[in-house]
Amino acid sequence: MKPLSIPLKHTNQFGSLFLDYISNSEKLKPFFGAFPVLESFRHQIEGKKASFKNRKVLHDALQKQYAGFELHPKVAQNVAFLLNENAFTITTGHQLCLATGPMYFIYKILTVIKLSEELKTDYPENEFVPVFWMATEDHDLEEINHFHLFGKKYEWQPNGKGASGKVKTDGLAEFFDNVPDCPKWLSDAYSESSNLAEATRKLVNHLFAEYGIVIVDGDDKALKSLFVDQIKSDLIDQKYSPIVKSTSEELEKKGYKAQAFVRERNFFYLTEDSRVRIDAANYELNTEIEKHPERFSPNVILRPLYQETILPNLAYIGGPGELAYWFQLKGIFESENVPFPILFPRKFATIIPQNAKEKLETTEISISDVFLSEDQFKSLLLEKLQVEKFEFENESSIIHSLKEALQAKATKADKSLIAAVEAEIAKINKGVSDLEKRMNKALENRHETELNKLQNIRKKLFPEGGLQERNDNFLNYYFKNPNMISEIYQSFEAFEFQMECLVL
Repeated sequence: MKPLSIPLKHTNQFGSLFLDYISNSEKLKPFFGAFPVLESFRHQIEGKKASFKNRKVLHDALQKQYAGFELHPKVAQNVAFLLNENAFTITTGHQLCLATGPMYFIYKILTVIKLSEELKTDYPENEFVPVFWMATEDHDLEEINHFHLFGKKYEWQPNGKGASGKVKTDGLAEFFDNVPDCPKWLSDAYSESSNLAEATRKLVNHLFAEYGIVIVDGDDKALKSLFVDQIKSDLIDQKYSPIVKSTSEELEKKGYKAQAFVRERNFFYLTEDSRVRIDAANYELNTEIEKHPERFSPNVILRPLYQETILPNLAYIGGPGELAYWFQLKGIFESENVPFPILFPRKFATIIPQNAKEKLETTEISISDVFLSEDQFKSLLLEKLQVEKFEFENESSIIHSLKEALQAKATKADKSLIAAVEAEIAKINKGVSDLEKRMNKALENRHETELNKLQNIRKKLFPEGGLQERNDNFLNYYFKNPNMISEIYQSFEAFEFQMECLVL
């Protein structure tokens, strides 16, 4: 399946910061490291190889996290590779969205897999391990407790607060019973797990284990122990806040909006059922950090530094919103002598059903045309359907001439009558305008059925007015084609930063 590729700037869906980045704008170069092209990885490999020292801790932590799992041979091999100084990770991360949430969850992981494979081809002396970082310490449950299937929102009300990974799966067996034709492996991932972290690991493992994806949970005492000095630097010394604030100000001077809000301290305190922001520090906190580093959860500002401290990572794969806050962070990496990863855009895709593609082609509408605005798309349809449209230029000219003639007579008779002339002409203009709309609507109605079919195609491709990948769950397409993930994987090429239109 060869997709039709559309430049992202032509989709009218992306902001200037992201578009400037993928075009390698000079304005942004001070805020990132190496640009995401193949040749950048050689230097990135050398820098990470020289600086990363925590392989044994990482390997042992992963062995514990996968306890009880029957590992796919490729996953087991990749975990073992991480002990090798020539092995590196390519990482993406996401919240623990119910049933994977929107489609771009799938696209992010496939990008990691594809990039790892393409790098192995060009740097065969190294191993590249695709990693999915579970955002188990995130606490915004309203963002992850639902998914959209065939136009309906399925929403679960969890019993729990605090870090999402610790939220119990109570009630999810019954919840998935109400999802039509829900695959058993999907419902079992939740009903047979005690919390969302365990369930998400099972779900991602089921979908992507054959590609060797390694799933990492940063909510781990052994891994947090590698970050103790940085936790103290932030909470006790407030080292990072001034650095990030300064970078954020520089970004704004360039005309961009800083994505992440910068606080004086950038950690939460975790318990089994709570996640509380730390706003002050004392001597006892210093001792607590040393004894229980697992209780300290980095926010969006320091989670990237934590990730890059515990992984031999080369690149982080993310969407526009994610990559935006990384541009605020380069200074704190430099302050810790940690290599700043290559910021790699995830793949973007829109799935076009075969029957929709054929219908568009019959009307001589290209797939790229569906990315026009709603009004532009309708105008194009009317043109393609050869719907006649009345223009009232002559009538408007006649009315204007009538107005001038009446004003001239009013001036001679009584100037106070000019206002009355203008009022009457305004009524005529409004009446004619109403007639124009009614007549053109009548012309459209002759093609109403055909027009509605084509407009409905666009609405399905842009649910709720936004990109399909930000709304629809993968089950919308999996039910019809259980091989969809494999087919999408085969169509993706990591280094092409475009909108891929996939006909499935």
